[in-house]
Amino acid sequence: MANLFPSNRPFDDFEKRFFGNMFPSLFDSARQMSVDVEEKDDRYEVDADIPGFDKEDIHVEYADESQRLTIKANKETSHEEKDEERNYLHRERSSHTFHRQFTLPNVDSENVTAKYENGVLHLTLPKKENGKENKKQISID
Repeated sequence: MANLFPSNRPFDDFEKRFFGNMFPSLFDSARQMSVDVEEKDDRYEVDADIPGFDKEDIHVEYADESQRLTIKANKETSHEEKDEERNYLHRERSSHTFHRQFTLPNVDSENVTAKYENGVLHLTLPKKENGKENKKQISID
């Protein structure tokens, strides 16, 4: 199995030190999308739960050099109500952002496919034809 790991976020330690487990759902699961990554012989399959977003709000990149898959989702909403008779104004704005990264080696980035349906992003990342990572034995002097 490939060595898959999400990248570190700089403020994780800060939150854990100062807030501990007081609000685990507020600081952990609420800001992360749930992602399943499965390695098969010829491809990687990635399913990310991103409900409530439009596909235009989601951006996916694979960088060949770093072998890193990045999934970003950002949605901003604004709602305004006015009642001229009672001189009433109500305005709300919200922003939701998700960002996850995984290292997936040996991906044929030209043939990656993505589908977003019912709040789930499904990615298929085929492996390169050679099927093996380039490894070289290094002699020690």
